[in-house]
Amino acid sequence: MARIVVVKRVLPPSLSILTRFLTAFIGFLIAVYITSVATGLGFSETLRTAFESFLDLNVFRYISVFLPIALGLAIAFNANLWNLGAEGQLVMGAVGATYIALFTPLGKMDYIAPIASLAFAAIIGLLWALIPSVMRLYLGVNEAVTTLLMNYIAYYFSSYLVKGPWRGRGVYGYTTTDMIPDASKLPVVPGYSFSWYIVVTAFVLVAIVYLLLYKTRFGISLRALSSSIAAVELAGISSKRLALAAFCISGAFAGFVGGAEILVYHRKLVEGSIVGSGMGFTSIMVAWLGGLNPIGIVISSYYTAALYRLSFALQIGSAAIGDALAKSIIGTLFAATIVAEFVSKYKIVVR
Repeated sequence: MARIVVVKRVLPPSLSILTRFLTAFIGFLIAVYITSVATGLGFSETLRTAFESFLDLNVFRYISVFLPIALGLAIAFNANLWNLGAEGQLVMGAVGATYIALFTPLGKMDYIAPIASLAFAAIIGLLWALIPSVMRLYLGVNEAVTTLLMNYIAYYFSSYLVKGPWRGRGVYGYTTTDMIPDASKLPVVPGYSFSWYIVVTAFVLVAIVYLLLYKTRFGISLRALSSSIAAVELAGISSKRLALAAFCISGAFAGFVGGAEILVYHRKLVEGSIVGSGMGFTSIMVAWLGGLNPIGIVISSYYTAALYRLSFALQIGSAAIGDALAKSIIGTLFAATIVAEFVSKYKIVVR
């Protein structure tokens, strides 16, 4: 009796990359065609809108979010640790940065204010990630469940602050804090909503994480942790310390991004679901699309950021479609990318 099985495909690296590119490009064209039919626009106009989104400088607004978070998640995932809490760690980082900017003297000091705010945001993100990691390593609690649930605790905690003790005095009914002082704000590129300071920092982190994972004993041990804990222990390295370090770095990166969102984009603390906006969850996909490799994550961050821009372009451009349809179209593009990843690594065989 014939049966269908999935077999791992062995391709040379160059052919694997070419296969991914061609499959993703074909999927992209299919998604553009579906978009043109759904919106009533011509195929050429829809294609032009899509390419303009990929060339829009505002992709850096999302790259500066996805890239650092996905890099941190790649460190945890390489160690076979399931940190699904980047969204909550981002939100708590935003809370930490707001606290320094609004409620401490550091927030009014030129140059020192943004550095202190971002540093504290990273520390808060680290501490928020430390809770589930300790529960996993010392109590045996599944970290995928705890990190996922802690996202919603962070949401509610942030919302409590902006509706209660931190609510601004001059916000006229809105549930936000007051604006942060000018000294704490990071300058944005004129006409855009991102800061080159954060973008450059994100790309510096790419180099650091690459060297950390592939050129240091720590990184090699970390990657070995996913296949053999016993081998790591026999090498004289504590697997628990490695896991704690991986979780903490991952949380610190997400917390840093949360702080950057306050200093660059929001300029005040808003409700948790608005601060995160699901970008922490999206960063999980970005990390996997990049193959958990820092260089690949740069490409997947750019691709995902461009799709976010396309979503907005479809809603406010000549198409003027609703949010649900725009997101479904973007989902089609993501699905095409996942198919490309599958085709490059596996093949279906009838036996």
